[in-house]
Amino acid sequence: MDGPPNARTHVGRVVALVVASTLVLTTALLGAVAFATATASGAPTRLPYYVLGGAVLFVALVFQFERRAFDGRTVILASGGLAVVGTGLLVLVGEGAAYVAAHPNRVFSSQPVLYLLAVGVCCTGLAHWGLNHWREFVTT
Repeated sequence: MDGPPNARTHVGRVVALVVASTLVLTTALLGAVAFATATASGAPTRLPYYVLGGAVLFVALVFQFERRAFDGRTVILASGGLAVVGTGLLVLVGEGAAYVAAHPNRVFSSQPVLYLLAVGVCCTGLAHWGLNHWREFVTT
């Protein structure tokens, strides 16, 4: 791939972001499969860790939004809403990882994982689009 070093670095970062995001979202989808098929054994014992992760996320978001000088209402509503979504994602990713660890043969020896990867790629694109265009749909 020819081009200036900065372009190659940018492409490398984009590819890494897409791959990482796709793997996280695919793992979350596997977590949803684990819940749907009642194979998320041990989830109640992991719940306190998910709650702690969500609390840390909430505080990190509060500090991040405060740095950007948003008004107090926006800070608390955005932090709370994103923390709830983030905690849900954390639960699904955690349970998806537990599902893969407990049942690797179900995951890697079947074609449905390819469909989940495809959905993960699409969700990555939608998330990127949503993060870049959400302001177009929000009115003050």
